[in-house]
Order: sequence, then structure tokens, then C-alpha cells
Amino acid sequence: MAGMAGASGGANATGSALKAAGPSAGYNGRIQARIRPNVVFTEQLAGNPSALVEVRTAPDGTIVARKLLRPSGNSAWDSAVLKAIDKTEILPRDIDGRVPPVLEISFRPKD
Repeated sequence: MAGMAGASGGANATGSALKAAGPSAGYNGRIQARIRPNVVFTEQLAGNPSALVEVRTAPDGTIVARKLLRPSGNSAWDSAVLKAIDKTEILPRDIDGRVPPVLEISFRPKD
């Protein structure tokens, strides 16, 4: 009931005003913390290039697909990130108990 106090629809509204539009504020950090230990990369890079990856998940968090959306410019780093996602296999649920079906995650070697 407390959640309904801030809702903007009428009593019979069927919209999604009370649903979160996306993951919680700390969810991206939790995802990075789950994947980061699986990254195996020993090269020294100039700068801190970013690889942007799209990750698709099943409702239980199982990773079903991943795709490099924007390469970092270093193919070894890009490959290490994709392999780490494969090794992770399953992502944690967000605070609402769900796992977003599609996530875009940026990885940098020095972060």
C-alpha cells in the first residue's frame, strides 16, 4: 500500500507505474563484481580502453548470449571479457528478485 501512495494511475489503471524501469542503482556494480574475477588478462595496456558488451539472460539469471557492441580497440582485452562472461554462466538477481533480460555492460582493464 505504501508503494501505491506515489502511483499516478487511477484505481483501475493497468499500466506499470509501480514497476522499476530498469535495474537498481547498485546492480551494475554487483554484475561487474560477479564477472570481474573471471577475467584473465595479463597484458599491459596504454590507457584504459572500454569494451561494451550486451548480455542476454534467462529469467533465472543464466547467461544465454553475449555480444560485443563496441570493441575496446584491443582484441585480447575484448576476448578476455567475453570469456569471463562465458565462465560466469549465471548473474545474480536484482533487489526486486528479477534479472533484466538484456544488459549493456562496460568493462575497462584498470577499473
